[in-house]
Amino acid sequence: MKATCLTLSVFFGLTVAASAFDADDLRQFKETGTCTDCDLQKSKLQSDIMPGVNLSGSNLRDAILKNVNLTKANLKEADLRRADMEKSDLTEADLTEATLRNTDLEKAIIKGANLYQADLREVDLENAEAQNANFQEADLRNANMKRGNFSKADFSNTKFSNSNLKRAILNQAIFKNARMKDVRLTRADLKNADFTNAELARSNFFRADMSNSIFSGADLEDAILWGANLSGADLSDVKDLEQSQVENACGNAKTRLPAGLYISTCQ
Repeated sequence: MKATCLTLSVFFGLTVAASAFDADDLRQFKETGTCTDCDLQKSKLQSDIMPGVNLSGSNLRDAILKNVNLTKANLKEADLRRADMEKSDLTEADLTEATLRNTDLEKAIIKGANLYQADLREVDLENAEAQNANFQEADLRNANMKRGNFSKADFSNTKFSNSNLKRAILNQAIFKNARMKDVRLTRADLKNADFTNAELARSNFFRADMSNSIFSGADLEDAILWGANLSGADLSDVKDLEQSQVENACGNAKTRLPAGLYISTCQ
């Protein structure tokens, strides 16, 4: 029995060691602020972060990066799955092709950050500040983006299916060619947004403000527009829009709808 226990202790000890960060990599990062392609999994880095750090290609899975300054950090191709980055400042950080699946970015600041082709599935971006951020070709399926500020962000060619953007601020955001089926956009601020050629089937725009937005070539099959403000919006050549969908929405004299459809005037 003692031999068995000893064997199990060694086995579990090796398992824990294998899943922890590399001590030499952590030392290098603390001394230089640079550690590319390093193993920093499960490390606690709150006191060791400074603006402009280089962690490109590094393994930061399950790392603790809460409330730290990562302004202009190089995190290209970094693996940040399940990392705790709540309230962190990632202003103008480079997260190109980074993996942020299930990452906690609640209340984080990612203004002007580059998230081109990043994997953001199931990410938590609730109440995040992401004005002018680049999300082109990113994967945001099942993301939680409630109440976040994404004004002027670029979501061109992004995957959004089943994401939650309830009450998000998205004015002047770009959604060209985005795949947005079953997305919740209830009460969202979508003024002056560009949905050119976006797939919006079954998405929910309940009471959303879509004033002056562009929907050229967008697919609105079974989309919910109840209570939405479409004043000045251009829906003249959308696909699969029916009168029943705009029956309880409102617009104004500048609202453009497909031939044969009409809309009530906003009060």
